[in-house]
Amino acid sequence: IALQQLAKNIFGTQARPLTSPGWLDGAWVLSDVIQISYIRIAIFVLALLFLGLIILILNRTRLGLEVRAVTQNPGMAASMGIDPDRINMMTFGLGSGIAGIAGVAIGLYAKVTSEMGADYIVQSFMTVVVGGVGNVWGTLAGASMIGFLQKGIEFLNPSNTLAAQTYMVLFIILFIQFRPKGIVAQKGRAAAD
Repeated sequence: IALQQLAKNIFGTQARPLTSPGWLDGAWVLSDVIQISYIRIAIFVLALLFLGLIILILNRTRLGLEVRAVTQNPGMAASMGIDPDRINMMTFGLGSGIAGIAGVAIGLYAKVTSEMGADYIVQSFMTVVVGGVGNVWGTLAGASMIGFLQKGIEFLNPSNTLAAQTYMVLFIILFIQFRPKGIVAQKGRAAAD
Protein backbone atom coordinates (compact mmCIF):
# COMPACT_ATOMS: atom_id res chain seq x y z
CA ILE A 1 0.00 0.00 0.00
CA ALA A 2 2.85 2.35 0.84
CA LEU A 3 4.62 1.61 -2.47
CA GLN A 4 1.37 2.19 -4.39
CA GLN A 5 0.89 5.54 -2.68
CA LEU A 6 4.52 6.49 -3.37
CA ALA A 7 4.01 5.64 -7.07
CA LYS A 8 0.83 7.73 -7.11
CA ASN A 9 2.69 10.66 -5.53
CA ILE A 10 5.55 10.47 -8.02
CA PHE A 11 3.75 9.54 -11.26
CA GLY A 12 0.17 10.60 -10.60
CA THR A 13 -3.00 8.54 -10.79
CA GLN A 14 -3.54 8.78 -14.54
CA ALA A 15 -3.19 5.47 -16.42
CA ARG A 16 -0.18 5.42 -18.73
CA PRO A 17 -0.24 3.88 -22.19
CA LEU A 18 2.34 1.25 -23.06
CA THR A 19 2.65 0.76 -26.79
CA SER A 20 3.60 -2.63 -28.10
CA PRO A 21 5.98 -3.16 -31.01
CA GLY A 22 4.43 -3.14 -34.47
CA TRP A 23 5.02 -6.85 -35.04
CA LEU A 24 2.61 -7.63 -32.18
CA ASP A 25 -0.30 -5.86 -33.88
CA GLY A 26 -3.11 -8.03 -35.17
CA ALA A 27 -4.29 -11.51 -34.33
CA TRP A 28 -3.91 -15.11 -35.40
CA VAL A 29 -7.26 -15.99 -36.98
CA LEU A 30 -8.26 -19.62 -36.52
CA SER A 31 -11.90 -19.19 -37.55
CA ASP A 32 -14.62 -16.55 -37.64
CA VAL A 33 -15.14 -17.07 -33.91
CA ILE A 34 -11.63 -17.82 -32.62
CA GLN A 35 -8.91 -15.20 -32.87
CA ILE A 36 -5.85 -14.96 -30.63
CA SER A 37 -4.01 -11.65 -30.49
CA TYR A 38 -0.28 -11.73 -31.16
CA ILE A 39 0.33 -9.94 -27.86
CA ARG A 40 -1.25 -12.81 -25.92
CA ILE A 41 0.74 -15.36 -27.92
CA ALA A 42 3.96 -13.44 -27.18
CA ILE A 43 3.10 -13.29 -23.47
CA PHE A 44 2.41 -17.04 -23.45
CA VAL A 45 5.77 -17.74 -25.13
CA LEU A 46 7.50 -15.38 -22.66
CA ALA A 47 5.86 -17.23 -19.76
CA LEU A 48 7.05 -20.57 -21.15
CA LEU A 49 10.59 -19.21 -21.52
CA PHE A 50 10.67 -18.04 -17.92
CA LEU A 51 9.13 -21.30 -16.71
CA GLY A 52 11.96 -23.12 -18.47
CA LEU A 53 14.50 -20.70 -16.98
CA ILE A 54 13.19 -21.22 -13.44
CA ILE A 55 13.20 -25.00 -13.85
CA LEU A 56 16.73 -24.84 -15.26
CA ILE A 57 17.93 -22.66 -12.37
CA LEU A 58 16.29 -24.81 -9.70
CA ASN A 59 17.45 -28.15 -11.10
CA ARG A 60 20.81 -27.45 -12.76
CA THR A 61 22.60 -24.72 -10.81
CA ARG A 62 24.22 -24.41 -7.41
CA LEU A 63 21.80 -21.59 -6.60
CA GLY A 64 18.88 -23.93 -7.29
CA LEU A 65 20.37 -26.60 -5.05
CA GLU A 66 20.86 -24.05 -2.27
CA VAL A 67 17.32 -22.68 -2.74
CA ARG A 68 15.87 -26.16 -2.44
CA ALA A 69 18.01 -26.87 0.63
CA VAL A 70 16.99 -23.64 2.38
CA THR A 71 13.33 -24.19 1.47
CA GLN A 72 13.29 -27.71 2.89
CA ASN A 73 15.38 -27.20 6.03
CA PRO A 74 17.03 -23.82 6.67
CA GLY A 75 18.80 -24.99 9.84
CA MET A 76 20.41 -27.98 8.15
CA ALA A 77 21.36 -25.85 5.12
CA ALA A 78 23.03 -23.33 7.43
CA SER A 79 24.99 -26.13 9.11
CA MET A 80 26.25 -27.16 5.66
CA GLY A 81 27.68 -23.69 5.01
CA ILE A 82 24.77 -22.13 3.10
CA ASP A 83 23.69 -18.65 4.19
CA PRO A 84 19.87 -18.85 4.33
CA ASP A 85 19.49 -15.05 4.48
CA ARG A 86 21.54 -14.61 1.30
CA ILE A 87 19.57 -17.35 -0.49
CA ASN A 88 16.25 -15.85 0.64
CA MET A 89 17.41 -12.44 -0.61
CA MET A 90 18.51 -13.86 -3.98
CA THR A 91 15.26 -15.82 -4.36
CA PHE A 92 13.23 -12.72 -3.55
CA GLY A 93 15.26 -10.72 -6.08
CA LEU A 94 14.76 -13.36 -8.79
CA GLY A 95 11.03 -13.52 -8.10
CA SER A 96 10.75 -9.73 -8.09
CA GLY A 97 12.58 -9.52 -11.41
CA ILE A 98 10.27 -12.05 -13.01
CA ALA A 99 7.26 -10.23 -11.54
CA GLY A 100 8.56 -6.98 -13.09
CA ILE A 101 8.85 -8.62 -16.49
CA ALA A 102 5.34 -10.02 -16.07
CA GLY A 103 4.12 -6.51 -15.24
CA VAL A 104 5.61 -5.18 -18.47
CA ALA A 105 4.01 -8.04 -20.41
CA ILE A 106 0.60 -7.41 -18.83
CA GLY A 107 1.01 -3.69 -19.51
CA LEU A 108 0.99 -4.45 -23.23
CA TYR A 109 -2.74 -5.18 -23.16
CA ALA A 110 -3.95 -3.70 -19.86
CA LYS A 111 -3.83 -0.24 -18.37
CA VAL A 112 -0.64 0.65 -16.51
CA THR A 113 -1.37 2.14 -13.09
CA SER A 114 0.08 1.84 -9.62
CA GLU A 115 -2.68 -0.66 -8.79
CA MET A 116 -2.47 -2.89 -11.86
CA GLY A 117 -1.36 -5.91 -9.84
CA ALA A 118 -4.48 -5.84 -7.67
CA ASP A 119 -6.48 -7.50 -10.45
CA TYR A 120 -4.18 -10.55 -10.38
CA ILE A 121 -3.16 -10.94 -6.73
CA VAL A 122 -6.09 -13.15 -5.66
CA GLN A 123 -5.67 -15.46 -8.66
CA SER A 124 -1.93 -15.66 -8.06
CA PHE A 125 -2.45 -16.61 -4.43
CA MET A 126 -5.08 -19.22 -5.37
CA THR A 127 -2.71 -20.67 -7.98
CA VAL A 128 0.10 -21.21 -5.50
CA VAL A 129 -2.16 -22.61 -2.78
CA VAL A 130 -3.99 -25.00 -5.14
CA GLY A 131 -0.79 -26.11 -6.86
CA GLY A 132 1.14 -26.81 -3.69
CA VAL A 133 3.52 -24.37 -2.05
CA GLY A 134 7.17 -24.71 -3.06
CA ASN A 135 6.68 -26.63 -6.30
CA VAL A 136 6.98 -25.19 -9.82
CA TRP A 137 5.05 -28.06 -11.42
CA GLY A 138 2.29 -27.68 -8.84
CA THR A 139 2.05 -23.97 -9.58
CA LEU A 140 1.77 -24.74 -13.30
CA ALA A 141 -0.92 -27.36 -12.62
CA GLY A 142 -2.81 -24.98 -10.33
CA ALA A 143 -2.64 -22.15 -12.86
CA SER A 144 -3.89 -24.42 -15.64
CA MET A 145 -6.73 -25.77 -13.54
CA ILE A 146 -7.85 -22.35 -12.33
CA GLY A 147 -7.58 -20.80 -15.80
CA PHE A 148 -9.52 -23.54 -17.57
CA LEU A 149 -12.21 -23.71 -14.89
CA GLN A 150 -12.68 -19.94 -14.78
CA LYS A 151 -12.92 -19.65 -18.56
CA GLY A 152 -15.30 -22.64 -18.60
CA ILE A 153 -17.54 -20.95 -16.05
CA GLU A 154 -17.37 -17.69 -18.03
CA PHE A 155 -18.33 -19.61 -21.19
CA LEU A 156 -21.47 -20.89 -19.45
CA ASN A 157 -22.36 -17.39 -18.20
CA PRO A 158 -20.51 -14.87 -20.40
CA SER A 159 -22.39 -11.83 -19.13
CA ASN A 160 -21.11 -12.14 -15.56
CA THR A 161 -17.37 -12.56 -15.07
CA LEU A 162 -17.68 -11.59 -11.40
CA ALA A 163 -19.84 -14.66 -10.84
CA ALA A 164 -17.14 -16.80 -12.44
CA GLN A 165 -14.55 -15.41 -10.03
CA THR A 166 -16.89 -15.98 -7.10
CA TYR A 167 -17.52 -19.58 -8.13
CA MET A 168 -13.76 -20.06 -8.50
CA VAL A 169 -13.13 -18.83 -4.95
CA LEU A 170 -15.81 -21.21 -3.66
CA PHE A 171 -14.27 -24.07 -5.66
CA ILE A 172 -10.82 -23.26 -4.24
CA ILE A 173 -12.21 -23.27 -0.69
CA LEU A 174 -13.78 -26.70 -1.27
CA PHE A 175 -10.63 -27.97 -2.99
CA ILE A 176 -8.44 -26.92 -0.06
CA GLN A 177 -10.84 -28.66 2.36
CA PHE A 178 -10.22 -32.00 0.63
CA ARG A 179 -6.60 -31.49 -0.44
CA PRO A 180 -4.97 -28.95 1.91
CA LYS A 181 -1.41 -29.52 0.63
CA GLY A 182 -2.36 -28.76 -2.98
CA ILE A 183 -2.22 -30.74 -6.21
CA VAL A 184 1.49 -31.54 -5.92
CA ALA A 185 2.29 -31.91 -2.21
CA GLN A 186 5.88 -31.97 -0.99
CA LYS A 187 7.28 -35.39 -0.16
CA GLY A 188 9.97 -36.42 2.25
CA ARG A 189 11.11 -34.65 5.39
CA ALA A 190 9.85 -31.24 4.25
CA ALA A 191 6.27 -32.55 4.11
CA ALA A 192 6.27 -33.39 7.84
CA ASP A 193 6.78 -29.75 8.91
